[in-house]
Amino acid sequence: MAELANEEGSKHYKAGKHFDAKRCYQEATRKGLNEPKYPSNLSAVLYELGQYQESIAAIRESWTRLRAQNPIDGKPSTPIASDPMAMKLATRFAKASTNAVACKVSSLHDVHLSGPDADMDVDIDHFAALKREEGGDAKIKDLNAAWSQWRGLRDSCATHTAEECNRLNASAAMRLRAIPILKLSPDPTMEYFRIGHDAVRSLMNGLNGSSDDPYCLDTAKYAHQRRWTFLFGGSGDGRHVFGTMIHLGDMAKKLRRKNETDRLSVHMTLVDIHPATLARVIVIFALLDKILVARTKNDQTSVDELHSTLLYLYISIIMPDYCCQIIMDTCKSLVEDLKGGTGNLLKCLGLYLNPGSISAVVDILQMWSSPLKKSTALMLQRNPTREKLFHRMRSEVPLDPMKKLLAGNKASKADIYTDPDAELDIYDRVAILLPPKTLLSRHTALDKLVKGFRGAKKTQFRAAQVEVEQTWIPNPTMFDRRTGSPNRGFEDGYPQEPSHPYEILPSLANFTKEIKGTHTPSSNGCCGFVASSGFFDLVADAMLELEGAIKVEIIVGDVITGLPKLLNGDLGVRPNDFPQCYSRMFLSNVPDYTHGVLNTAVHLVPYVETNELVMSNCMVNPGAFTSIGDFCYNYTLLNAQDLPRFLGCAILNPSRFIFDDIALQNLPLPRKLDELASKQELHAWLAHLLLCILCNARPVHAPMRIYLPANLGSYLNVLVHLHRVGFPSHWIGDFLQSVISDTLITDVLPYEGTTPVLSSEARKRMSRPRKVHLKAWQADLQVMLAETRQALPFPVFLPSDYPTLPDVKTFKSKIKPFNLERDFRIYMWRELISNFSKIVSLLFFKPTSHVDADFFEENISSIIEGHKELLNVQVQILLSQESVDFNKGEISWKLGQGWYDKMKHEKWVMTVYRTDLNVHVTEPVEASQWLQIS
Repeated sequence: MAELANEEGSKHYKAGKHFDAKRCYQEATRKGLNEPKYPSNLSAVLYELGQYQESIAAIRESWTRLRAQNPIDGKPSTPIASDPMAMKLATRFAKASTNAVACKVSSLHDVHLSGPDADMDVDIDHFAALKREEGGDAKIKDLNAAWSQWRGLRDSCATHTAEECNRLNASAAMRLRAIPILKLSPDPTMEYFRIGHDAVRSLMNGLNGSSDDPYCLDTAKYAHQRRWTFLFGGSGDGRHVFGTMIHLGDMAKKLRRKNETDRLSVHMTLVDIHPATLARVIVIFALLDKILVARTKNDQTSVDELHSTLLYLYISIIMPDYCCQIIMDTCKSLVEDLKGGTGNLLKCLGLYLNPGSISAVVDILQMWSSPLKKSTALMLQRNPTREKLFHRMRSEVPLDPMKKLLAGNKASKADIYTDPDAELDIYDRVAILLPPKTLLSRHTALDKLVKGFRGAKKTQFRAAQVEVEQTWIPNPTMFDRRTGSPNRGFEDGYPQEPSHPYEILPSLANFTKEIKGTHTPSSNGCCGFVASSGFFDLVADAMLELEGAIKVEIIVGDVITGLPKLLNGDLGVRPNDFPQCYSRMFLSNVPDYTHGVLNTAVHLVPYVETNELVMSNCMVNPGAFTSIGDFCYNYTLLNAQDLPRFLGCAILNPSRFIFDDIALQNLPLPRKLDELASKQELHAWLAHLLLCILCNARPVHAPMRIYLPANLGSYLNVLVHLHRVGFPSHWIGDFLQSVISDTLITDVLPYEGTTPVLSSEARKRMSRPRKVHLKAWQADLQVMLAETRQALPFPVFLPSDYPTLPDVKTFKSKIKPFNLERDFRIYMWRELISNFSKIVSLLFFKPTSHVDADFFEENISSIIEGHKELLNVQVQILLSQESVDFNKGEISWKLGQGWYDKMKHEKWVMTVYRTDLNVHVTEPVEASQWLQIS
């Protein structure tokens, strides 16, 4: 009976049905009480399932039975050195023990075995130490390698206490979170996106902002929930923050009416890479706070001034001088409040500025708190946006009928404040939105123009234009340190803002209508002040309603890697009552720049509540994708239905158009192994992903350009995430080991065609597997593993020549970039040469008579394939850098000391290589000219 169960188990094992095999082997072990092969087979399948402690227990049972079969003087004894089953068991014991410690299911500091288990472990150790002639025997080699790794781990842990071990692991985990996951761009200057483009939404609504969507949170299903936490990544101009706050304020009001003591608890985390974006939102909140104060005093003039300031701050490039003064005074007050360094602002909001973000935000607020000495005339000259709407309208309607249409509308309306066409006409010719009626008298020429608008002459329009140029001020929040400086590529130090007020106002008015349920006087959004003040009044109402129940957290940084750092304390002290996971996240179109679904799934999805959503949209290149599923595959190399099997999350509505929300749903983790990809499928995908990161697809021109910025840091984080998903540690570690030892054999190919990468590529394989050559990326990989090895949830064996953490040094060098506009290929490249694209890699090589920088152009895939002419070429490629600045002509990177010594001794050179154009773009710099800075 035992043998039958064993044979059945072996059939299942060979078929990859490991859970069925486990069941059969357990039965065989129970029934065949003396046979060592049954628990041995059980230990094998348990190991394959990643159940390492259970595997070790089965190994001990098998070892006990094996010893009984090898008695000396009637007593059980250690098997002989060549015993094949004993060698398998000893090898598996070392591997299972190493994996169990690596994935934190056991700790060497907590192991205090005694009795038979301890005796078996000692005997297995003794057996493994027996002398054997390795020769070409792969089994002996495997045994020795496994025990070398296990003993090395034991010896390492023996040198420190459990507390010290925890500190070392925590430090390595922090370094892992700090590893760059994206290539850098030649120009490090952050682009300042002042005004958003999508419609205002509430995150309490479902996909695409719909209140009728199954994923809407304001439904009976969630009626009991009182705690709501939201993250806005790439929070931008805050429109979705305001929209969500309005919605929650309305919910809180309804709750209060039913029960005075029934309150919501709300937390909002705003993350943006640009401090000016967040400073601008803070100023808006401060102005809303002032509105609440003015309301209590019945000071309508102050309310109108503050609403005017909000209107012009939010959607205009210029504003009246009194509005600018309000902004300067508000910024000064905020700077004073932040000087204490606590980051606490605006008690009604519980606004909290992360300690690591204070200095960057204060710098911007200080800039805005003094006159910028900018010319309104020049600001208007640099931003001729008032013509855009008319150009678009004129393309659809002939000019004369358009004039008649507008004239007909004007003739039927007595008050131009309720006539959107009238304000549009004034905006087109004077470049301003109308202030409220109560403040109009402060603008003499404009007042005359408005009152006599029906019969206004050109001289009246011209007088208003002159008045605006002389008394209105450029919106200070349109400037940051970069755009305010004429020597950073901005003509005369003036920014260009492509957004048009009439593209923004309808969204504010429509959202106001959605909440109020009735049309506002400006429901088409063309009467600026009424649309803006109506919207921001609702935000102020929500602030008042949620006072004491809401906290708004502000962080300057990249949301993809920034959130894991924030939640793990890397960004400084964070109040204990702040959330560790969120009800929902919205990323705007940040994933367009951060390798799409791949990095979102790895770094953010684990931090939303189970079955909840991380939503984003595609705005950079929607025309490049026919569906959400295509968007998913381009970045992950996975079809939508395979996302749960590999990355542990689901993508909703993959067949829908890309203009819909892209939503990733967090699934319960870890997933059962039978719900995941097989080991063979996993390794094939990992190989494909690796090769496509090393050798990028070619971009096409805007507006179809797709960015593929992931580097090996991103790849390492994918490997770590796979363990969180539920894959056994050794599945992941074995694959990485083949990369480290440069022994990876696969039939997959890098994709070298033009983007997007289509799902049909998954079916393209070589006729037979071949070895791929990864030696050229070892220096990059070595730095990452030296910094993070102790944080990895899987073991890897590092060769003796690998650097340790103290061996990792930082170097910098001066560089001389080429002027690509003078390259003969510029007619093909055109705007692809943008220095804001994350495409930098560093090419280190030993020059010879036939190997120079040009030699590597278009040859990255040939390096991978090991083409004959490249086999003996000495080259290293770094996809990770510490800093790059073509404007200053500087670059820095990390490298192992051994590599630097070799490169300097052998007179290697370094050049910057663009992974999109496949060309080097700087003069080579000899290693002797590099400077070690740490």
